[in-house]
Amino acid sequence: MRYKAIFFTLILFTFSCSSRSISDPTQAKDCSELVEAGKAVAERVLERLDGQTLEELEAANPEEPLAPIDYLMRVEEFENQAGVLGCGKDQLRLQACSVYADLEVKASGDLARDFLAPYLESCS
Repeated sequence: MRYKAIFFTLILFTFSCSSRSISDPTQAKDCSELVEAGKAVAERVLERLDGQTLEELEAANPEEPLAPIDYLMRVEEFENQAGVLGCGKDQLRLQACSVYADLEVKASGDLARDFLAPYLESCS
């Protein structure tokens, strides 16, 4: 029985170490990789928003204050790939809950926390 547990632990370890890091949604081969790509994008958005307020973004670009963020998010590419892979929104939200949880620490400022809120709301 003990060897069985060790064997399964080795399989899980090997599987987790062999998973590839995805940052481009179009390269995702399954829903888990799509969530990983989403996390990479979310990290870039949080870096861009670092401590900024909506007022600061509006001052920089009154017509489209969120344009730099919209560009980074690649919403259409994610939606298209989710459709191709058959990933449902609820399924993606549940996976994002566990994958995005550590990003909350990186969210500096209200705008960054507001950005992350929809991804983390499935966690409660």
